[in-house]
Amino acid sequence: MSKNPIFCAIDTSDIETAISLVDQVKSHIGGIKLGLEFFTSCGISGCYRLKEFDLPLFIDLKLYDIPSTVTSALRGIFSLEPQYTTLHISGGSEMLKSSVDLKNELQSKTNLLGVTILTSFDDGTIEELGFGSSVKHSIEQLTSIAHESGLDGIVCSPHEVSNIKATYKDRLKLIVPGIRSTNKINDDQKRTLSAKEAIVAGADILVIGRPITKAEDPAKAAENLLKEIMWAKIM
Repeated sequence: MSKNPIFCAIDTSDIETAISLVDQVKSHIGGIKLGLEFFTSCGISGCYRLKEFDLPLFIDLKLYDIPSTVTSALRGIFSLEPQYTTLHISGGSEMLKSSVDLKNELQSKTNLLGVTILTSFDDGTIEELGFGSSVKHSIEQLTSIAHESGLDGIVCSPHEVSNIKATYKDRLKLIVPGIRSTNKINDDQKRTLSAKEAIVAGADILVIGRPITKAEDPAKAAENLLKEIMWAKIM
């Protein structure tokens, strides 16, 4: 693996905290992931400040609305020139295809990623919402829609990676959150694996937040995770 696959999730509403975290871990990560918590407090201007680190950005807002609203929002996101941004696949093929059309019209190099099922969901959540199927079956359906709509990749938990990789090979990039160390953090993530397990399964990019940002030494935590990944690729 020639490129560092770790995108560090900077989940904070404070720009100075975000800058400090990135400054600590910048030598051990491949990119910065910014989600709703950061974006709703720090906005586009905050994203530009973190862009000064010259690391790829992943703007993770999981857009889900009528097609015209989503494409309007994407225009602002594309102006940041992030490497990745996200849409909920459950927004439907019309929304997804409109987004792909806009990307092509603007000749944007941003990869459009479809969110399948959140890693905080399990089969009980799927049943509660009335989806009428399991997590596995729902993800299979959503991945097919993403591929047919022309998205560049999907976001899925590490548990689904090997099956999706076997089906789609390199036709879809697989971006994988829910990465936890062997010293498991008690949080809201339900479908998790270690960084090594996710890479061996076929993940292309790992989104890692709390195991790095909540560590006593974030830089050391990021360095150790990168070593774990590199060993996994060698073995």
